[in-house]
Amino acid sequence: SALLRFTHFVQKTFALWVIVFAALALWQPDFFVWLKAYIPWILGIIMLGMGMTMTVDDFKGVLQSPKAVLIGVVAQFVVMPGLAFVLCKLFNLPPEIAVGVILVGC
Repeated sequence: SALLRFTHFVQKTFALWVIVFAALALWQPDFFVWLKAYIPWILGIIMLGMGMTMTVDDFKGVLQSPKAVLIGVVAQFVVMPGLAFVLCKLFNLPPEIAVGVILVGC
């Protein structure tokens, strides 16, 4: 019961936690350097948690509106990387930074 209350509290205040920790990381980045080795594990736990919240109705929604899903897929894999590439060319970014911008766009 206590764990359930705690998870509900974290869910309701998640945006606030993101802002607080982002500000803390900008202010004192050394506080978070030790987490570097654990990033793949942390991302895996986050992805697992997100996947566990999915229900059958979520998948039914995908099947009921395939056009919206197709638009999202095209935007994710064509529009966003393409826009990142155009921005890199437009701002004449050095190759090292351009690669990072395009990867973020992907």
